[in-house]
Formats: sequence, structure tokens, C-alpha cells
Amino acid sequence: MSTTKNPFYGSNAGQVIALYEQFSADPTSVDEETRLFFKDWSPDSLLPRPAPLSNTQAAKPDTSSALTEADVLTVVSAARVCRMVREVGHMAAHIDPLGSNPPGDPDLELEAHGLTTEDLKRLPASVVGGPLAEGCANALEALGKLRLAYSGSVGYETDHIQASAERLWLYNAIESGRYFTDNDKVAKRTLLERLIEVDIFEDYLDLITRKSKRFSIEGTDILIPVLDEIIKSSAIAGTREVVIGMAHRGRLNVLTHVMGKPYEAILSGFADAAKSEGTTVSESASSSIGWTGDVKYHLGYNKAYKNGTQSEEMKLSLIPNPSHLEFVNPVAEGHVRAAQDNRSETGEPTQDISAALAVLIHGDAAFPGQGVVPETLNLCRLHGYETGGSLHIIVNNQI
Repeated sequence: MSTTKNPFYGSNAGQVIALYEQFSADPTSVDEETRLFFKDWSPDSLLPRPAPLSNTQAAKPDTSSALTEADVLTVVSAARVCRMVREVGHMAAHIDPLGSNPPGDPDLELEAHGLTTEDLKRLPASVVGGPLAEGCANALEALGKLRLAYSGSVGYETDHIQASAERLWLYNAIESGRYFTDNDKVAKRTLLERLIEVDIFEDYLDLITRKSKRFSIEGTDILIPVLDEIIKSSAIAGTREVVIGMAHRGRLNVLTHVMGKPYEAILSGFADAAKSEGTTVSESASSSIGWTGDVKYHLGYNKAYKNGTQSEEMKLSLIPNPSHLEFVNPVAEGHVRAAQDNRSETGEPTQDISAALAVLIHGDAAFPGQGVVPETLNLCRLHGYETGGSLHIIVNNQI
């Protein structure tokens, strides 16, 4: 048997074992390359390897470590559980801030696969595989870590992704925790202060604007720290422009705390709206007062962003948005594509997809319910329209 590190784990292990059983029954049923591989490989490489035998032990044949059919079935079942956690673990994720129990899925339970915890204790962590299995004593410990990753306070749906390389990249990113850091006390305090700013501003607006529409961010306050992190990370990566397209909910808070629009400018919008109630406004005046008093939710804003790690400023843009909310999506994508194209030389512009990033913020019903969203997504692979990818944030009470 080969002594190289076993490359198979999770669903891969189950598939290889099934193929090995097919090969054992009829070697001609698999291709030549697979036959050559199985000459030096067997499923017992997935099980714990016995300690080297002493000279005395070697003289006596030992059949106790022979791989039985039950062992193979246990490995296959364990691999199947791991695959289900990776595919539908989000069904057991605790994402409701009010604490309701997640719906779960029967295939996530050991009993559904004929397994017990004792079975998993006998198996090596390599059956689970991936970064989380490293350093684990057995498959039970590794599976526990896998459940925490996929069924904790964050859920991931990846099985719809058709490109295998993309799925594997996501699995590795999720399980390695490369984008999660243990925040120290200073970071936690900074986050708390940011959320307090967001919340107090909404409370103040509610106090002074009881008769005006304001499309509060309340319930989705975390959107502001999320945008903070996206913008900061983009700047560190060398992005030259971040373009935000969003609907009305939370827009005032984004304008103020993300884009840096002065409080005075926000509050004056409500004052102008109050003046316009019950009056007829000329078209030339509508830009400052507004036909319905909600023009403050249509306006955009630009800002030069720079933190201590940047050598140059990054442009930050919030695109103006009319009442047809999701129509802002292709507009924002167009801004990004224009920022990515270098037209300084003759001929077709050259594109740098890292130069600009689109962040599109949707309502939870608008994202699946308005046709302009999938129509915009359909442009993503077309030459002349593609931007290298966009970040979509769906704003509801379970962001």
C-alpha cells in the first residue's frame, strides 16, 4: 500500500470506496489509470494504521486488523454525514437573533446513517478531512468542529455552485477560518461604539421626524459595520473605487456613517420636506425640496476614503437611486466597469477587475422578486459588461 498522505476525505472518500468496490468486483469496469491506482491503494488507508510490528509479532500472522465489510460501511457512512454537513449544514445554523430553533435536516443526524459516536471515535480524523481535521484525535472530534463551522451562527449554501474549483475554494475558506479573527477587547469596543452611533442616530430621527418617511435601519444595524469591513478590506487590497447601490432602507445611516455626509445635511432634508407639505413645488425647486418629500432617499454621495495603511485615497460612491429601487443595480455595475477600463491608449480598453468593486444592497423580497436583479446577474459573463464579481447584501432582520 502506498505510504503517501491519503488525499481522500468527506464525500471524496465515499466515492473512491464505491469505485474501489466496483473495481474489486470487475477490474475491467474501470479505466486503466484507475486500475493501476487501485493496485497500490485500498480503503484501509482511510483507517488508523497499526503500530509497526516487532520481530516476534511479525512471525505470527495477525488477521485482526483485516478490513471488514462493516468497517467499509462505517467509513462510507461517516463520509456521507460529513458531505451532508457541508451541503445542508445551514439548515441547522442558529441565525435567528430572536433565538428560534432552526429547521434542521434529518440527514445531519448520525442515526440517519446508522452511525454512533463510538463508530466515529474509532475512525481517524482524515475521514472528515479538510483544515478542521488537522490535529483532531478522531473523526468524532473533527465532525464536531465541522458542525460548528457550518451550523454555528453563520450558515453557508454552496451546493448550487457548478464549478468544482469554486466550491472547493469556498469549503477551504469556511473550514480554515481565514476570514474569521478573534476580536480583542479594543475591536469589540469599537464595534459596540459603532452600533451605538447607528442606533442613537435612528432614535433621534424617530424623535424629530414622526410624520416623515425615514426607512429605518433598525433591525439591520450590523449593515454599517459590514460595509466598514468591506471598504477597509478593499482599500487594503488596492481597490481604487467602491461603488454602492442600495434601496431606501438604512440609506440615511449609510449616507451619514459610511459616506460621511454631515448630520446637518441629512436633517435639512427633513426640514425641506416639512416646508413642502401641502404646497406646489416648481420643477426647478424639486431638486432641493422634492415633490413628495422623500428626495433625501434618492440622493447619492461621493467620498475620498483613506486609512493608515493606504498610500493613496480610494473613491467611495453611493449611486443616486430613484423609487424603482433595483434599477440601481445595472447603473452601479456600469460605474464599476467604467472605473475598471483603462482608455488611455488607442484600441479596445484594457480591463483591471481589481480596480473597482460593486456592493449591491437589496431588500429580502426585492432580490428574488424583481426581474432587473437576475437580468443584471445575466450580464456578469458578457464581454463588455462583466466586472469580475459583485458583493450582494440582502437586508432583512436576519442579515
